[in-house]
Amino acid sequence: MKGSRWILLVVIMAIVAVFIAKETLKRGERASPTESRGVAQNPTAQVAPGAPALEQDESTGTSTSAPSVEAGPGSVGGASSGAEETAAQPTSGKQGSAPSVNPRSAQGKAASDKKPEGPLPGSKLAECLKSGRPTMADFGKGWCVPCKMMVPVLKQAAQDYWGKANIVFVELDEYADLGRGYRIATMPTQIFFDAKGKEVKRHMGYMGTEDIERELATLGVKK
Repeated sequence: MKGSRWILLVVIMAIVAVFIAKETLKRGERASPTESRGVAQNPTAQVAPGAPALEQDESTGTSTSAPSVEAGPGSVGGASSGAEETAAQPTSGKQGSAPSVNPRSAQGKAASDKKPEGPLPGSKLAECLKSGRPTMADFGKGWCVPCKMMVPVLKQAAQDYWGKANIVFVELDEYADLGRGYRIATMPTQIFFDAKGKEVKRHMGYMGTEDIERELATLGVKK
């Protein structure tokens, strides 16, 4: 009796094993239908970046890899036409080419061609004395009353004599070394220099427009 029980148990286990194998096979066929068509596919495989895409052939049911197309200049979506490449490439030769312009140099030229709104600062005095044009330098401080009266006079003179003579205002609080170098004792003080940068006239106190015009006229400069 014991032997027959063991034989029965083995038969039952074999039947269960066959049933499990069939169910497993059916599940595998449902998960990967392309295997039944003769194409092996790895469900854990990942497509690497840049790999050719798979296209399915409807007539045979198999998948084929599409030819890879390298994207070049003027290509759209990885494919390019001859017309697009021609349009993307820059034209060579003189025809259709625009001359290059340096924006900084163009901006500097425009700034130099524009009349100044007021006198040049004291930092430009040494440069003005070497410019080959007569120069008038006004030495003062912004808080003194006669220096404030000189502000509209200097502004107008800078515009009237633009390109003919240099009009400079030296702020003594900022350029104290220039004040000591030119021995400025009274504010304001105006010093006139000829075209060679040599001092030819010195005036102390407020100086009106007519007096400035007279002194510059003696140096050969007119409005």
